[in-house]
Amino acid sequence: MEQAGILLGQLAVMFLYVAIGWCLCHGHLITERNSSALTNLLLYVILPCVILKSFLQDARPERTVQLLWSLLLGTVALGVGMLVSFLIFRKNPVANFGSAFSNAGFMGIPLITAMLGSEAVFFIAGMVALLNILQWTYGQALLKHSLEGLRPVELVKNPLVLSFLLGLLLYFLPIQLPELLTGAVGSIASCNAPVAMVLLGVLLGGVSFRQMFCSASAWWVSLVRLLVIPVLTALILMLFRFVPEAIRVAILIAAAAPVGSNLAVYVQRQNGNSGEAAAIVCLSTILSIVSMPLVMLLA
Repeated sequence: MEQAGILLGQLAVMFLYVAIGWCLCHGHLITERNSSALTNLLLYVILPCVILKSFLQDARPERTVQLLWSLLLGTVALGVGMLVSFLIFRKNPVANFGSAFSNAGFMGIPLITAMLGSEAVFFIAGMVALLNILQWTYGQALLKHSLEGLRPVELVKNPLVLSFLLGLLLYFLPIQLPELLTGAVGSIASCNAPVAMVLLGVLLGGVSFRQMFCSASAWWVSLVRLLVIPVLTALILMLFRFVPEAIRVAILIAAAAPVGSNLAVYVQRQNGNSGEAAAIVCLSTILSIVSMPLVMLLA
């Protein structure tokens, strides 16, 4: 109950950030065109710093064991999402992609930081990196029905994958970064929640309420993404009671997050209906303010 209350309070704060983004969009102070600069700032600077910060600690044996368990449970959670989405939406590539992958980076990381502390990001860093790898490969294969044209070098250049690999290197090697550098990384990482949620607000501002609430596909994807997959994930996590609770809670929060906001980016990249994708992202994000505390209560 206490965790659900903390989560609900944090969601309320985050939706205030969303409201700011929505107002900026409708006031024409931020448009879809110039919001790409903030997106690049978040993707290439802020989120990598968040992941790097979680690895700036001593590589104690018990901590390393926790990292391995978090990687395993994160992989299981992603597998559950992909399997359920394929079984339900295999004839609808956009819905399949959207329900399979949560917004673990943009929404999961700020919520986990608020509930469990910044050190808990360590538990989902591997999951976020793997999620990005799967979106780039499996996700794009769904949308274009082929893996043709997907170059491994582009995957390695993904900033979240790079930050995870660099974080692992810093964690396992006896390298002590200067305090000036670690302080800068921490300061940049603290910008994650406000910037990410303002961007979601801008995205919301570009989608009409009719397009969002009248889309049957958006409702079905939201139901699967926000309730079916998290509940199944929670049931599976119950089998791992011997794993520290903080790890299981972090994985569940990431699995219960709404549809990833980059769904529209990938759909647009494949010349699909980005409006439909944006409606799915926005509706699931709005509904998550109810679904995520509910899932935590049930868990």
